Amino acid sequence: MKSVKKYVDKTLLFITATLFLVMVSITTWQVIARYILNNPSTLTEEFVRFSLIWLSMLAASYVVGKRSHIAFTIISDRFKGSKKLGLEIFIQAIFLIFSLVVMLFGGGKAISLTMAQMSPSLGIPMGLVYLSLPVSGILITFYSCYNLVEVIKEKKAPVTEDKEEDEYNKVGEII
Repeated sequence: MKSVKKYVDKTLLFITATLFLVMVSITTWQVIARYILNNPSTLTEEFVRFSLIWLSMLAASYVVGKRSHIAFTIISDRFKGSKKLGLEIFIQAIFLIFSLVVMLFGGGKAISLTMAQMSPSLGIPMGLVYLSLPVSGILITFYSCYNLVEVIKEKKAPVTEDKEEDEYNKVGEII
């Protein structure tokens, strides 16, 4: 299962990095066309907007897989042992339910409602833009299941990056 996760991680990282590079290049061209050539393009603006939606959804999936999502640790910092483990399981279960209900089910409904609607400049079906929801939902479902299995196997709450960094700083202070 770890090898599948590594493959998915690398694929997502490649896709998001490539998409970001393409977006930066097209935005640079858009600025040049608008301010230097006095010939703005509406195609590039719409492409970058739709790409940003896809980039955001795919990057959110990647972050869930790395367990690096934004977290309010004011509650989890107060728990120790089995309570902290239970909270981590609860959080991963919420991610799983959200991705299944909102992103997969709701995203599927959004696609079916918007597939006949065409975007103004690019002329593509708007359902392709909304396709980012179920694709991201599938990825978050995969990562949440993987994280749940890992947390249960560990039988303890995972160490957060902040705690790892604190340990690193303590070593640095000793040296």
